[in-house]
Amino acid sequence: MKRLVVFALIVLAILVQPVAAHSLRVFAAIEGNAVSGYAFFIGGGRAKDTPWNAVDEAGREIGAGRTGADGAFRFTIPEPIISDITVTVDTQEGHFAATVLKAARFGAGETAAPAAVPATSAAAVSSSEPPEAGSAALVEAAVQRQVAPLMQRIEEMDARLRFADILAGIFLIIGLAGIGLWARSLRK
Repeated sequence: MKRLVVFALIVLAILVQPVAAHSLRVFAAIEGNAVSGYAFFIGGGRAKDTPWNAVDEAGREIGAGRTGADGAFRFTIPEPIISDITVTVDTQEGHFAATVLKAARFGAGETAAPAAVPATSAAAVSSSEPPEAGSAALVEAAVQRQVAPLMQRIEEMDARLRFADILAGIFLIIGLAGIGLWARSLRK
């Protein structure tokens, strides 16, 4: 009888779905003077028609609304940004997620002094004008456009439940059961 109970418990442990399978995550990226992103569930699926809001460190609301059919949201950034922005999504069904966009990503706290550029030719030596502030913003925007899809992919990969994770959980349970049975056999 005891063997049947142990076997039934092992089968149930294997068949139980992990709680993280429905965990909600938020991805947000800065695109020019706006923040866009989406909410998604680990294991697939987007949080459709879900309330979201964005607040600064003082708790002032910067943006709010509902995600679209694809789980996406977008809001315009007020100027100037001097504190971190927290974007939260709450399905109101027990799923809640938040992400923090650091103020440094918006350019807060940047110094106005131009960076020193090493001279590589006689023409460069004669030109002592600092690079335009606009060119730095263009470079930053171009880098952001290239990096945003990579950040999105990394976030999705981190959130996905992998087969190796499932096997690790199963073998952890089997190992703990083995230790328990071994300890029990020592008592006899």
